[in-house]
Amino acid sequence: MKKNTLLKVAIVICKIIRVSYIVIFLIFTGVFVHLQMNPSSYEKVKFNIETVDDGTFLQYKYSDYIKEKEGSSQSQELTLDKMKISSLYFNFIKTSLLFWFTFLCVKEFQAIIESVKAVKTFQENNVLSFRKIGKYLLFISVITMFTYYTFKNGARISCSVSYKILVLSLISYIMAEVFKEGNNLEEGNKLTV
Repeated sequence: MKKNTLLKVAIVICKIIRVSYIVIFLIFTGVFVHLQMNPSSYEKVKFNIETVDDGTFLQYKYSDYIKEKEGSSQSQELTLDKMKISSLYFNFIKTSLLFWFTFLCVKEFQAIIESVKAVKTFQENNVLSFRKIGKYLLFISVITMFTYYTFKNGARISCSVSYKILVLSLISYIMAEVFKEGNNLEEGNKLTV
């Protein structure tokens, strides 16, 4: 009984995450459209392009900051209204793809939890779901590999590989193989009975 309660809670959390992703994506798209129509509204929105150590093991960075005046010691602030159109579209598409693939990962994870709740744990569908999650995580890894921010007064372009997402993808593929073996054992038991 406790097992089913925890699984029900996990399913509800997955549904909440999926709905919140849709709402956040719609808000993000609205801000993107509004930024195109009225960029002066975002002149006070500061943009920090400095990075924090995010667990990448292979990284290349190129940064170029143009000073506000020749003799000035402070660089001009990078605000959202000064972002170049190519960079804006690149980052919108990148973020949209991240939302989409993360949404699909949560959807597949929810399908696995629902099958476990229905006591159909070692089914071929779960194997396929774990493989899909692994594939989506690889796509996320490729998407997050590139950073491209160009402003009228500065730029940051980098390429890095995050090991955390790759490890999660590997774990997902391993779980697919474990569930595949479980499916084979279950099919073997059905044939012997």
